[in-house]
Amino acid sequence: MKTALQQSHHFTNTLQVAGVKAFYDEMAQVHFVERGPVTYIARSTDMDQLPALRRINPRSFCVLNPDSPSPDALRRAGFRQLMTAASVAEIDLTQPVQTHPKWRAALRKSQPATVQHRAFDATNDGWLLKADRVQQRQKRYRAMPHAIAQLWPKHDTHLLTATLDTTTVAALLFLIHGSTATYHIGWSDEAGRQASAHNLLLATAISQLRTRGLQRLDLGSVDTENSAGLARFKIRAGARVRPLGGTWAALPLFGR
Repeated sequence: MKTALQQSHHFTNTLQVAGVKAFYDEMAQVHFVERGPVTYIARSTDMDQLPALRRINPRSFCVLNPDSPSPDALRRAGFRQLMTAASVAEIDLTQPVQTHPKWRAALRKSQPATVQHRAFDATNDGWLLKADRVQQRQKRYRAMPHAIAQLWPKHDTHLLTATLDTTTVAALLFLIHGSTATYHIGWSDEAGRQASAHNLLLATAISQLRTRGLQRLDLGSVDTENSAGLARFKIRAGARVRPLGGTWAALPLFGR
């Protein structure tokens, strides 16, 4: 099933182990997180369930990030928009991928690198998490907690590394849920960037994930203003940019 990472049982189970109040509501068929007086629902897809979403915890504020734009349905259900929509980059693994000529040129440049792939091991691959923490501080951004990768079912992780002269210079980590793989962590040192190692890793991942029978690769958000280079990399790799639904909120049903 092609659901977003946040609407997978793996994600909810992982958050629960990490001590987060994460749940799945059978009636609304949605995963959600509770933080104090707020119920957060990320990347929900079924707009017919909007009334049921508000009843999950009628005494809480309901904050919703739909997977696609549905402003009229949201307003009818009592939601009001807080933030405009972000966009994600997705690759359809069931179809041939059309890459940009400049992306293909960078891929040819990366051929001297050697690629290895395996399941992520929280103990042996802790170096990647340390490297990611460093680059988050250097580039001043925040990503999903590393506990997600550490607690994710090992058989549904896919780690690719690139080496030059026996030295690891780049890595990509994907988390698998249903028929979708979602990009989780990417890292490269200067040698890896000079060798365009991420082009080689992503091209390899697309082939391997397709062979595994997956249907969609979610490369995460696209920000053409603050992260133009990364956005260009994803789009030139053949990803389609798709808008999400924005951030919406509704007041509690009880106690108003």
